[in-house]
Amino acid sequence: MSAPRFTGNVPSNVAQEAKYRVVHGSRGRMEIQLYYRLSAGERALVTTRKHPRLVDMVNQVKEEYAGAPGGAFYINEYRFVLVPATGDCFYAGQYDEILEFEFEGLVISPKAPQGLGPGDSWPGPRVGTAYTLTADGRDVRYTAEPRPNVEIQRRLSAEVGATSARRLAQRLSRYKRGGGRIYINEAREFFAPAQADNAWTCIYLGNLEDDDWFPSPKITGG
Repeated sequence: MSAPRFTGNVPSNVAQEAKYRVVHGSRGRMEIQLYYRLSAGERALVTTRKHPRLVDMVNQVKEEYAGAPGGAFYINEYRFVLVPATGDCFYAGQYDEILEFEFEGLVISPKAPQGLGPGDSWPGPRVGTAYTLTADGRDVRYTAEPRPNVEIQRRLSAEVGATSARRLAQRLSRYKRGGGRIYINEAREFFAPAQADNAWTCIYLGNLEDDDWFPSPKITGG
């Protein structure tokens, strides 16, 4: 059965640190790879072989649409595995395990480390789906392409009501003043780019927790 085209909020950040990849590892085995920033001038290439089912999910889409296994993929806040191929994005299924990596005694996880608070530096991974926090700090929005050459803008306030949307947006805007791009990952942690000491970094905005959010996109076709 063909993987359906994903028509929700498609992750589009092409930076190496902002996506997972399935790659050929040693002894012919495929593994999952992530670029992880250790400091402003240092990053590590980390891998894991502990998620063979996830590798298979990605490769099935890659082989169908790109003709070969391996390549980039994302996991969004609904735990949907999203695979870009042939200039489009496809739904490979849902994956509920947390994708973590081990490196030099560190556990690199999409879950916020214990003790990390909003406004602190986000250590990564920097893989997430982008949304826009409005400049007035009252709403969150994104743009989707439900069908080719048609765009639609969706606002959180239209989905959950102005009061609920404003409550979450104001919480996020305490640390992301003036609005702009924010990201949410598969553990429902928010982070955002920020500038400090003439360099770009990421700050942690907190977890979605019990706040209302966009409903899970419907998957059709396939």
